[in-house]
Amino acid sequence: MSPPSQTLIQNGTIVTCVKDDKLPIHYPADVLIRDSLIVQISDPNTIVAEEGTLVIDATDKLICPGFIDTHRHVWEAPFKWMGDWTLMEYVGKCIRLLTPVLEPKDAYASQLHGVLEALNAGVTTMVDFCHLTTTPEMFPAMLEATKESGIRSFICYSRWEEWPYGKGRKVWQMEQIKKYAKEGTGSDRVTFSLAFEGFDDTFFAELKDELWPIASEHGIDVLGTHYVSGMNNLSGRTVEEFHSRGLLDRPVLFVHASGADEKDFERIVASGSGISAAPETELHMSHGDPNAMFADDAGVRVGLSVDCSTVVSGDMFAVMRSCLSWHRGVENAKLSRDGKLPMHNKRRAGDAFRLATIGGAKAIHRESMIGSIEVGKKADILLIETLSPGMLGCQRDPVQGVVLHATPEDVSMVIVDGEVVVDKSRAKADGVFTRVDWSTAVSDVRGALERVRAKIDDTKEEKSYMELADMLGLHAKSTDDY
Repeated sequence: MSPPSQTLIQNGTIVTCVKDDKLPIHYPADVLIRDSLIVQISDPNTIVAEEGTLVIDATDKLICPGFIDTHRHVWEAPFKWMGDWTLMEYVGKCIRLLTPVLEPKDAYASQLHGVLEALNAGVTTMVDFCHLTTTPEMFPAMLEATKESGIRSFICYSRWEEWPYGKGRKVWQMEQIKKYAKEGTGSDRVTFSLAFEGFDDTFFAELKDELWPIASEHGIDVLGTHYVSGMNNLSGRTVEEFHSRGLLDRPVLFVHASGADEKDFERIVASGSGISAAPETELHMSHGDPNAMFADDAGVRVGLSVDCSTVVSGDMFAVMRSCLSWHRGVENAKLSRDGKLPMHNKRRAGDAFRLATIGGAKAIHRESMIGSIEVGKKADILLIETLSPGMLGCQRDPVQGVVLHATPEDVSMVIVDGEVVVDKSRAKADGVFTRVDWSTAVSDVRGALERVRAKIDDTKEEKSYMELADMLGLHAKSTDDY
């Protein structure tokens, strides 16, 4: 689907970071888009639209860069019953039990739900940690759903061998990885990328001898892995392992890094690597303390992420608020223990806005392309209402409005690559998504949920979790005695 050759966003208020400024700026402006790029930014109502230009009235609206979600398990979106689970419950009940029972049609439906949930909330770019590679049919189904939505995605194929899915998958998974690495995804907006999880010598040997050469040969540069050492060190010292094994010869996106120390930060900075912080999930699921802003202080490329919209909200507004609240709370509590009060808050709303936009772009080395409203960058833009009950009055400081008061309902339009993909002014019968019929998507998701509930229940989930607890010796490390 091709957007019009020119789009003019007229008479709005731009909110964006520019260059290397720490805090965003805001000012009234027109924005002209030609094809997929921002080509002109001028004073409001000064750009004259050529014939055939799509003109969008942005009066009383904020013009923001699309949010960049640097780590989301997109396919999990429909399974919203995991919010009371710890991380290890999630591994035992979701990864270990749910994923093996899903079929390709379930994967397609749930993936489409996940990308539409993100787009509806103003996410224009995501790094999709695609772990649902249980059969050869699953990844192509999820890729197709992603492409249909219109979102910009770095879809990270994750190869699993023995656990949690059992043996016998390496041959076809490696064949798929080589195929997509060579041929691409068939979409300019969807980039084939890699995710990998493991802790033992076999994992690291495979990474260095098999996956790293593929990435080098085909220019795959978004490479992600989880690092959750803050949780009783169950996952080891991932950054240290990568460094000692010579695997920080290129940037790696470390997810959470909630137990990272100063040495980790130094190695991450030196290698050009980044951190994807998911503070809302980290606080809910016992990952250890969030450290997004502390890593940012150390010069790390830091982006924010939702992680699992099965567990927490699927929007970056909540993530920004969680990030800001946690870091303010920790630092202000330290002052309180010392008998002091803060004269001003050290952490600003603009810090969270930066991490959710240009920070995410920097974390994946795409800051020259996305993450801000600047001439020459991709037209990944969202419009946010300022006259809604929650946003009325934010005109004095629209940055605080976006971070502390806005919700997905305030997002009125989403543009990706110059194309309007969400338009909430459309007639109800047409739906807000310009590429996808929402009613059909709902029907498909309901079908997937019915099939899942016919196969698993609370008893089976708990049994799977207890089996995992026995395998990992969690009973000696865990307690319900708070």
